[in-house]
Amino acid sequence: MNKFGLTLSLTILFVFNFTNGYAVQDSLFLYTRTGCPDCHSVKQILNESGISYIERTLDNDKFGPQMLHKLSLAGFHKRIHLPVIFLNNQLLHPAYKTSKGLIDISIIQVEDSLKNKFQKGELNLALDKQPATISGTDSSQVSSDCVVKVPVIYLICDSYKTEAEANTAKNKLISGGYNFAGILFYQNRYRVFTQFYSDHTLAGSGLNGIKKDFPTAYLFEMPGE
Repeated sequence: MNKFGLTLSLTILFVFNFTNGYAVQDSLFLYTRTGCPDCHSVKQILNESGISYIERTLDNDKFGPQMLHKLSLAGFHKRIHLPVIFLNNQLLHPAYKTSKGLIDISIIQVEDSLKNKFQKGELNLALDKQPATISGTDSSQVSSDCVVKVPVIYLICDSYKTEAEANTAKNKLISGGYNFAGILFYQNRYRVFTQFYSDHTLAGSGLNGIKKDFPTAYLFEMPGE
């Protein structure tokens, strides 16, 4: 996509949504961790611009699986560069999700787009969810590594040729209590997973536990990119 097309797509993304004549309130989510200078920098810029955000730090163990799940639903399976940013359920960084797929986008482009749209009144960000505060230390004193170096291991229960078949299977799993069920599209197959892990031992235990219900279940780790 050329620069004009990307700008147009970003403009469309931030257009107001209205319900019964009232603007729908937006929420900006940042997944961060202590020691990530890019996370620190983005929070500082948002604070200076008066943009409210909701921070989910990976220092809290419960937010890692939540972030991986949302990235998976967005179709992102590459190495993760923090901060991971969502506007509502729309992935903005480390890639921007469009109707034609994911586009690699720099954090500076995301910052500029957020600032411009907020200044124009085209973002109705929630101001009562969390004060915009900077945590951690100065960026000059922290590690330069903002990459999440963990494997993403999917527990696949079955695979399908069509998306419709996969969606039917996924919905059945969710209704049966598998809240993290989703679809992984890879090598022209729609693979329906019931869970995902970042630890091989836990993944192996999960596979053993589900074999009773899904005898052909297997583990799949997305090849590194």
